[in-house]
Amino acid sequence: MRRENYLYAGVDTHKESHTACVVTCWNELLLTVTIPNKPGEFHKLAKRVSKKANELGISPVYGLENVSGHGRALAVWLIENGYQVKDVNPALSYNQRKSAPTMEKNDEYDAYAVATVLINQLHKLPDAKPDDAHWTLSQLVTRRSTLVREGVRLKNGLHGQLSIAYPSYKQFFSDIDGKIATYFWKTYPSPVHLRYKTADELDGEFKVVAPRGTRGGRGSRILECVQIDGDTHREYQESRDFITQSFARGLERHTQELGLIEAQIEIMLKEFDYKLTTLPGVRTVTAGKIIAEIGDISRFKNAGKLARYAGIAPVTFSSAGTQAPENYSVVGD
Repeated sequence: MRRENYLYAGVDTHKESHTACVVTCWNELLLTVTIPNKPGEFHKLAKRVSKKANELGISPVYGLENVSGHGRALAVWLIENGYQVKDVNPALSYNQRKSAPTMEKNDEYDAYAVATVLINQLHKLPDAKPDDAHWTLSQLVTRRSTLVREGVRLKNGLHGQLSIAYPSYKQFFSDIDGKIATYFWKTYPSPVHLRYKTADELDGEFKVVAPRGTRGGRGSRILECVQIDGDTHREYQESRDFITQSFARGLERHTQELGLIEAQIEIMLKEFDYKLTTLPGVRTVTAGKIIAEIGDISRFKNAGKLARYAGIAPVTFSSAGTQAPENYSVVGD
């Protein structure tokens, strides 16, 4: 792969649009193109780059940042249409921008920085391989992480409301987003709703909600705690009750959605020939996170390369003839 045989198109990718700088191997800027991030518009970029490459009698090669994110659709389109595409780590183009005497930051300069990296490291950069399976699994794992954060916020909000209405609530529900607990908060958001309720009636309701998870005596424990807590009724209690019920409904929906997303992750895991879930302590979610983070594991030549990618392999540092001890050499090299 001789550098002079290629025309280099560095692409700075964004959610709404992409900007490409077309550069020769001598860093001569020939063309700047901006297109919308729509598959129907990608041919316009390819047509202009190919025209310039044909004029020079050389082949185009594309370098894209964020091939797994905003640039994925363009990378897939280019590969499907027979173009060579390299995956440029954003850290490399960032270092390229920093190396300039005056650091610039705009779409055109960012694309030029990507093109410069593409020229200098053409032989080292990996080919872009935005396969659908890993990308889809990554989207599912990201969605689940978002749901988990939302669940934490909902639980914290509910804790805040319950600490006022039911000061002793932790004594009768250790898990405030369980099936029985969410039913209770929706039905009895404050003690005023328990007026005239007996322990047997509460236990009967709980048994209907969760026949297998009901323990006897919970109703009497709740009423005893409420009695000890005293009167927690305050002005505008009805509005605060609505807030508690809202949090409970949100947690109920959240639990259902979390179960659905985890079931979908389990379905996706069948697309990969891995046995991660056979390891002790590794279940569906953990296996999904590992595969989504690593991507196509076949791109690593050995375990040492994977360890370096993960940032857990020691590396050798030396200067002026002084070198770190041999036991600090790179794993797998």
